[in-house]
Amino acid sequence: MLSTPTSGRLERCVEAPLDRSTLSLLVSQADIVIDADAGGYTVWVLNAFGPFWAFQTGYWAWISGVIDNAIYPALAVSSFTDVYGSIGSPTAEYFIKAAIAVVLALPNLLGIQLVGNGMAGMSIFVMVPFIVLFIWGMIRASDWGVLGEVRRSDIVYDADGDFVSMSGSIDIDWSLLINTLFWNFNGAVGMSVFGSEVKNPGRTYPRALLLSVLLVALTYLLPLFGSTVYNSPNWTTWEDGSFSGIAHALGGTFLSTWVMLATFCSNAGMYIAELFCDSFQIMGMSQCGLAPAFLKARNKRFNTPHNAVFASLVVIFVLIQFDFEDIQNMTNALSAFYQLLILIAFVKLRYTHADVDRPFKVPGRISVIIVSLLIPAGLLMYIAVDVFFTLVPAMIVLGVTLAGILYAWVKKFTRAQFQELDITEG
Repeated sequence: MLSTPTSGRLERCVEAPLDRSTLSLLVSQADIVIDADAGGYTVWVLNAFGPFWAFQTGYWAWISGVIDNAIYPALAVSSFTDVYGSIGSPTAEYFIKAAIAVVLALPNLLGIQLVGNGMAGMSIFVMVPFIVLFIWGMIRASDWGVLGEVRRSDIVYDADGDFVSMSGSIDIDWSLLINTLFWNFNGAVGMSVFGSEVKNPGRTYPRALLLSVLLVALTYLLPLFGSTVYNSPNWTTWEDGSFSGIAHALGGTFLSTWVMLATFCSNAGMYIAELFCDSFQIMGMSQCGLAPAFLKARNKRFNTPHNAVFASLVVIFVLIQFDFEDIQNMTNALSAFYQLLILIAFVKLRYTHADVDRPFKVPGRISVIIVSLLIPAGLLMYIAVDVFFTLVPAMIVLGVTLAGILYAWVKKFTRAQFQELDITEG
């Protein structure tokens, strides 16, 4: 709910969840078949391609998740500055972001039950004001024709920064649009890393994933639709955190404060959930022998992977100084790397382990599944390549990728080390 497509149209927001629902179905099947303690999709790739690529998959997933978590403290700050004005000092802003990162890490250090219950309650608090924003925007709609508009090359604003007119050729930043939509709907595979904590996964995972895709789509589409038809401020002026400003124009201080707090909680919830998945995922890799042993340690009192959480925080502290678009492109590229491997691993395991019992199975023959994966795979390849057109993100992605390759080469993993994770074993 924090980033808006630069085209000003809703069609891509509808298409994106359809693409992501395909991956959700794959997660449902693969996580049920492979009963790993916490390795999740790294164990899928381990069975398909061996430990070298399993490590790369898990490492890319972990580092992309940690990079992604550097976004949320910045977005939380922007939800306040959009209403109350700039902080002024870059140093002060950095330490505020760092403090938010530390405070929001506490639930992951205090127990799994706290995270689960907190996310359920927070979801309700976050959704209600945006439903109000949608309904209020529809009631006060002033410009239904804006739904068919596309950003143009020549946009005129007055001295106060208000929209005057738009003309010229279509000017859509496709890179920003595709990366933003991918980022908004990314994360389905993260649910695989805590499969051992889920009761009756054969029933729970398919229902939870499909319901999540629907709800995530609605949480973006409804407030975006209401804000667009109200169109004050004009959609061409929107940027990160603009929902608070839109709410102020629509409902005054009361609604803007409510949306601002909900936006903060939304960022907090995504940060906490992401850190939860990241810490369990890297802990699971460590338990499997794919990551350094110190990362598998659990707190004796709360049974939480505290070392994995602290390792994630170190990376977050480094990256919170970057701007939203750079962080988004980096996390998306690394996500695309490992999700491409997951898609290929799924197809291979479906073919090579066709007789393995599956409580839930993606319908269709292998040829039909391959065809259905062409569009998601094409999108992932575009995102994986796109990051290399910007210098600093390209250098960081290249650096962390080479570091992972070097680590796996030094460790010289063999299949014999991971025989207990073979899905054909009892």
